[in-house]
Amino acid sequence: MLRSNECTRAAGGMRPTLVVAAVLANLVVGAAVNAMPVQAPQSSPQAPQSSPQAPSEPKQEVPFPLRFGLRSQALAQKQSVVNQVVLVPDGATFLDEIQQWTIDRRWPVLIEDDHLTPIFLQAFGTERVFRRPSVGDMPPVEARHAAIERAAVQTWTPDAVTMKDALAARGVPSIGVVLYDPADAAWPAAVALAAGRGQVLVPLAGNWGAPNDQLDPGQTTALCDAVRDAVAATGLMWNGLGDDVDAVTICRSMAGKGTPGERVEFASPFGPARRNEPIATTDALCRIAEGRTPRRWAIAGWIFGSESRSAYAAMCSLFLAQKTAWLNDCPAYPSNAGARLYEVGEATSLLGKAGFSAQTIRFVPGGLTSWRQRAAAGWSPDLEFINSMGNLDTFTILNDQDTGVREIPAITRPMGLHMIHSFSLAAPESPICVGARWLDHGVFAYVGSVHEPMLNAFVPPPLVAQRLALGVPLLVAGRWLEGEGDRCWRVQTIGDPLWTPSPGLLRGALLPAQSREGLIDLKLAAVDAIKSMDAAPTGANALAAMRCVSRVGRPALSGRVWENAMKAGVAKESAPAALTPLFLWGNLDAVAQAIELIEHPTLNQLDLLWTLAAAPLEAGQVSNRATIETLVRHPRVPRAWHDMATVRPNAIRVMGNDAYVALNRSVLLSLDADERAGVLAHLK
Repeated sequence: MLRSNECTRAAGGMRPTLVVAAVLANLVVGAAVNAMPVQAPQSSPQAPQSSPQAPSEPKQEVPFPLRFGLRSQALAQKQSVVNQVVLVPDGATFLDEIQQWTIDRRWPVLIEDDHLTPIFLQAFGTERVFRRPSVGDMPPVEARHAAIERAAVQTWTPDAVTMKDALAARGVPSIGVVLYDPADAAWPAAVALAAGRGQVLVPLAGNWGAPNDQLDPGQTTALCDAVRDAVAATGLMWNGLGDDVDAVTICRSMAGKGTPGERVEFASPFGPARRNEPIATTDALCRIAEGRTPRRWAIAGWIFGSESRSAYAAMCSLFLAQKTAWLNDCPAYPSNAGARLYEVGEATSLLGKAGFSAQTIRFVPGGLTSWRQRAAAGWSPDLEFINSMGNLDTFTILNDQDTGVREIPAITRPMGLHMIHSFSLAAPESPICVGARWLDHGVFAYVGSVHEPMLNAFVPPPLVAQRLALGVPLLVAGRWLEGEGDRCWRVQTIGDPLWTPSPGLLRGALLPAQSREGLIDLKLAAVDAIKSMDAAPTGANALAAMRCVSRVGRPALSGRVWENAMKAGVAKESAPAALTPLFLWGNLDAVAQAIELIEHPTLNQLDLLWTLAAAPLEAGQVSNRATIETLVRHPRVPRAWHDMATVRPNAIRVMGNDAYVALNRSVLLSLDADERAGVLAHLK
């Protein structure tokens, strides 16, 4: 992205166009703003010859974003939610538990894991948590679609055959289609969103690449055609906004980027892209050409990843309420009219009036310190807006100072994210990609960019906030939807396109928990498991106790179980299960103990350690030698130099120079040649 003075020159002479009138008029989306173009630092400026033009006046009385939001909310507000969460061990049991839902009674179902499950439970704040034993294996792939479809149908109209028939029998119009591959791990999100939202469920076969990939022009066209054909084959009205199919959710692996080619649908608001430069797949999908005019016929969202992560994303979207919002301005933006349209102050005010506890966060010189302090105290917004500059692996929170991807904090609550930043989703499965780290930490809905988009490709935060305040889903609020600004470009939308952030629960009555045969109440199980561990302290008993206690939303109790297991010398087996609750407890020494007992900690596990450690290390406040040694031994790879630089001054103070140098040398020798070279280059 361009640095400040370059941005100012590029934006000079442009008049920003953003009509801020009555609320409904704003909802119509307006034009792409003639704001400052922003470029990646390594690229030469590519400012368009002309800026996107203002759209014509809206023809409909009620704008599409509002109608879309009202449609998505109408059903949710009629559906009661049972105040419980059911944890299952595998996909087959997840499918069986979804079938226990009915048209008017449903509850969160998670495929249990040691990281995402505790943060979801903390946010949901449920009365009861139950666990189910496994019901066996999933059907073979060739029979899986029938089983998945049957599960969704069962929740609506048990004697129907397809979701389309089930919805018709209930007299409920479809609002969207969920496309998935029964062989892909993201199928749990598909069945949950079809059943939970009342959407038609359609298989989408084929090899469409992996999330970090970029499809060539032929493949891009083929994928868009395959999605269109799959939706058209349902017999639903699909080819315009406001008909039967306004949302298309892709629940499967695919390339996050496409290459535009020559089709009208892929025409950009900024003129032809450089050869082989990408567009966002979710922006390329659901478009149609009328002569030489392209238009959008639906909003696309995308969920990918493991079974547990995809189930988590769907349950966050269906069941969580949002209370807090953080909005971060970028001090590196120039002070001109175009850039000022993207300041978050007005957005903060609008969200506050809508019932959010909203705050603007501006980082000043020394801002990295306060960023790290916030992370150590708990990165806890339900919704976050970040204005930034940078690249795939860096972001800017200070004027003219890039911050590395390793500063992306582990979060303490599931979060939706609107991030104005080039390249943040360029490689959503890469350990050095900004967006990938947010997603891995538990962000379940994300508006970002796959490449340099120009600032005015994004809808300004005040307009996004205004739409959210009126019940427009985030992924819809983050699109222009009319005029030149809505041509196919680089803004990616990850998550459920029907998710509407709201401080009020967009659902019907909250009903008491309902136990039934085969469900294990984890509060009762936790009491028994703690007693068993106290009576016979073994690794298996410690793991059983931690797996129960960590699921009931009381991190301090998990801490006490951990302390007892450590004293008894039986904590090793339970260390992976203990990490997230110990992180939520905010105890750095305990998290370091758990990391030390895990033979090969994952990057996500190490992120928990370093999120808690960075601020006190910078302040020289880590005095526990064992914790310091764990930090020295466990820098995150790739980019190990970042953590090694962070820990070094505090480590020398605690360990002494000779002991630190000896331990650091052994760590260096364990790294591969490229990593060692990076460390030596940064720590001369």
